[in-house]
Amino acid sequence: MKTIKFLTVLLLFTGVFIFTSCDEDDPTPPVNTHDDAYGDVILKKVNTPSGIRYKEVFFAGGIDINAIGCTVTTPNGISYDLVEFWAGPGKLNNMAAPLAATNISGDYTFTLTFSDGYEKIIIDTVEDTEIDLPIPFTVDYTPGDTSMTLSWAAVTNADLYCVKVTELDMAGTKPIFKLAQLATTETSVTINIDGGTGWMRPTSDLVSGVNYWVAVAAKKVETGAVVSGASPDFQTSSTLQTQITF
Repeated sequence: MKTIKFLTVLLLFTGVFIFTSCDEDDPTPPVNTHDDAYGDVILKKVNTPSGIRYKEVFFAGGIDINAIGCTVTTPNGISYDLVEFWAGPGKLNNMAAPLAATNISGDYTFTLTFSDGYEKIIIDTVEDTEIDLPIPFTVDYTPGDTSMTLSWAAVTNADLYCVKVTELDMAGTKPIFKLAQLATTETSVTINIDGGTGWMRPTSDLVSGVNYWVAVAAKKVETGAVVSGASPDFQTSSTLQTQITF
C-alpha cells in the first residue's frame, strides 16, 4: 500500500510593501499553491534475460512546473533530477537503476518548483508490494500482417492492463501505440495496424524488417485511488515484453 502526504513550502521574498487600513484594498494577489501538482513512485517489475528486476520509476507534474530543477529523494538519501519527457510540458520523470530484489519502501520526497517561484514538497510513502507478471504473454504476428493479437494471463489484484508498441531504444521516446487502460476482464487484444485507436504516432514510423517491443503491463493503483490509465497514483506495475519484426 502506498499513501501520499503533502507539505508546501513558500519561498520567502524580501521587499517593501505598502498596506492600507482596509483589507479589501490589499493589491497582493492570492498565492497559487499548485494543488494540481503530484509526485508518484511506481514499483516496476520486469522480466529480463537476467531474471526478474525491480525499478523505482518517478513521475511528477503540474501546471507551470519547471522543466528542470525538480528532484526526488529516496528514503536512502539518493536524489534524482526529474526531467521533462515526451508527455510534457507539465510532466516529468526519471528512474533508478534496476534491482534484483524488491526492497523499495519508505518516504520519497519530491521537491517541485514552478514558474512563479513557488516550491512544493510532496511526500510519497511507498510500501514494499508487488503483483504477479502476466505470464504467459504471446504475440500472434507475422511480418506483413495488418494486425497483431496479444494474449496474456490474468493477474490477481491488478486494477487494469496497459499494452504498448515501442522502439527497442525507448528511453525518452513516445510510444508508437498505447492502450493505457484495459479492463481486468480482458486478457487479449487485437491491434489493427491502421492508425486508429491507440496509435500515438503514424503507422509509417514502423519500418519493414526492424524489430520493436510489444509489451503488456498489469498495473495497480494506490488504495482508494481512482482506477485510470492516466492515474497519478499508481502503486506497482508488472511488465512483460517481447520483440517482433515488422
